[in-house]
Amino acid sequence: MNQAIRGWMVAALSFVFTYLFFIDYLPPLRRVHIPFDLEGFHYPLTDYAFQAIRHGRFPEWDPTIYCGLSFVGNIQAALFYPPTWLLFLTNFGHETLSYLSLQCFVFLHVWLAFLLCYLWLNHRGLAQLASVLGAGVFAYSGYMLNHLQHLGLVTGWAWIPLALWGIDEAIEQRHWRPLWKVTVASALCFLAGYPPTWVVFALCAVGYAAWRWKVAVGVIVALAASLLLAAVQLLPSIQASSMKTFDPRYGPGWRNPEAYVAYFVPNYFDFGLHHVPSQHWGGDYLYLGASAFLGLLALVRRPRWRDLIPTLSVLAVCLVMATNPFNLVRSTIRHSDLLFQICRDWYFLAGVTLAAASLAALGLDDLLRRKRRPVPGWLTPLIIGLLVAWSIRQMLLWLPLGSDFPTGWKSGVAPAITLALFSLAIFILPAERGALRAALVTALLVTVGVDYKVFGTGKWFDAAEGNGFTSYRSFPGLDDTIYRQLRDNYQYRIALDVTAPFPLELRHYGLQTPQGFDPMLTTNYQKLIATTEHARTNVEIDIDPANEAALVLLGVRFFVTSEGGPLYKRLSIDPNFRLLPPRTSFYRTFEFTKARPPYGWISTGGEATAHCVRWEPEDREFVVGSENGGRFTLAEQFDPGWQATIDGSPAVIQRWNDAFQALMVPPGEHRVAFRFRSRPLRTGVCMSLLAVALLVVVPRAVDRKR
Repeated sequence: MNQAIRGWMVAALSFVFTYLFFIDYLPPLRRVHIPFDLEGFHYPLTDYAFQAIRHGRFPEWDPTIYCGLSFVGNIQAALFYPPTWLLFLTNFGHETLSYLSLQCFVFLHVWLAFLLCYLWLNHRGLAQLASVLGAGVFAYSGYMLNHLQHLGLVTGWAWIPLALWGIDEAIEQRHWRPLWKVTVASALCFLAGYPPTWVVFALCAVGYAAWRWKVAVGVIVALAASLLLAAVQLLPSIQASSMKTFDPRYGPGWRNPEAYVAYFVPNYFDFGLHHVPSQHWGGDYLYLGASAFLGLLALVRRPRWRDLIPTLSVLAVCLVMATNPFNLVRSTIRHSDLLFQICRDWYFLAGVTLAAASLAALGLDDLLRRKRRPVPGWLTPLIIGLLVAWSIRQMLLWLPLGSDFPTGWKSGVAPAITLALFSLAIFILPAERGALRAALVTALLVTVGVDYKVFGTGKWFDAAEGNGFTSYRSFPGLDDTIYRQLRDNYQYRIALDVTAPFPLELRHYGLQTPQGFDPMLTTNYQKLIATTEHARTNVEIDIDPANEAALVLLGVRFFVTSEGGPLYKRLSIDPNFRLLPPRTSFYRTFEFTKARPPYGWISTGGEATAHCVRWEPEDREFVVGSENGGRFTLAEQFDPGWQATIDGSPAVIQRWNDAFQALMVPPGEHRVAFRFRSRPLRTGVCMSLLAVALLVVVPRAVDRKR
């Protein structure tokens, strides 16, 4: 069969398999959804951008949390990642972004990871089945499935095989041009929005090329060029990061031997959906699967050192970065605040899965190319029957979402049986031909797919029961009358206690809060909060309803809690708060009767007025008047992107309370405007467009000269 046709068949069948693999997340079954960070962090970010664009506004500023943050500087929004715009296009006509579509977006990247890994392995000359099984290790094993909730990690990591494919081509052709794949893959990985994954990506690419120093230099140049392509995101992120709180994330190293057991024993730590995760260290799902085990065992017996060296280099680099031997890595990177924040030991385990996929494919390729004697006619049908029967048995365990899975070492029995049957099938496969061979391959692939599915989907780390978010026509748990009142007073901010909605959820409704949950929290805002309120963690803030000065400063008018909330009784008896009717909502909303809008005059010594005429995230306009002039304040976070005018003439914005903005306004009536326009964004757009042009033009010019 033509190689191109085979490739298209693999792409189509793997797409169907990916759908079936995640069928419990998708129609018509749809029993679970992806929870945690995808639902609570990434979805509000993506939906905020979608709603802004749908209403004809490009989202440069995010006023919904922390009294405002740069949205274009928040790299995790992945605003400039090209597939994100395809996601927006698929939701055209919807009022809000569909959560189901975001889940499909994740699953499509899992499929893309498989497809690109298959193409890379197949390009290396490996047997088609070995390439398919190796790609399965990369896309469907533990590391990827453990991170379905981390959008930027999945979408970024899917591109690494494209980069390695380009490196192999550059070595074969002895020319730098194939390294365009490294540049494009690196840019897409960076734009996907998770810098720690890009760091792992870059080290894996350099490590893979390290044994050919000229190619390694070319890879480094290609990585640098990719940052020019991604300048549209890089420059705003650099500016935003320069103002954020220092948050060192590289840990002591992934050294606990027990943690690595999860590579081989799939339910060593109980991953059942209804299991409450214990606090043991290292309890993460990393299962590699039967195909990886057999492939690695085959290489131990007959190593192919020449082919193994690049992959072993990747494995060595990632293990050193993950385990931090003798504290060498931590003591080195701690001298750079940037590296100390974006290098994280755990994420380098991705390189272990990448190396396992490549090594397994090499080992399986060796097994599949060996000549075998014909086997008895009854043996192959028996093996096929056993594979099918075992797959059915495993699926019956999956049906109740894995509630019957054994834990600890006992959970290694099922993988051992799968490995034994898989090994028998691989052993006799080279001797078979025709329909019997096709049936054996089909049964083998089904068994491998079922093995990954029953242990990897519908578990507490990547699933929660129900469909997740469905509609934002109303505020769940809040009476529509109260919700409309909050929307009518959108200029004011809402304080939330621990039983109220998560602060990031307010992005869906166009509401604002001085709280939040985002690593881009600025140093100056954190300092301001430290003097007025209580910071529960490095990113979570508690608001004290008794602190009237802080409520006025932050522009808080409403406090949302619940009848079982820790502040409900205090708010009920506080004369400065009144409970909004009706009282039938799950969430109870109190209005602060002394509230003031988040703008106004600092005492001018005479009569002063301020009337808001425009209040958009990036544009605020006021008609102000005073007898003596003075300082007009806006309780929105200070950022270099903010510009101000008084009656159309540029004015200098001063810092107020370190974190907010103020203008000196002369006496009389004036029109005051604040506008946010990110200069790094505009510079980055020009640089990225120039880089795209060079990426297209330069290789063609070189070819013409040749």
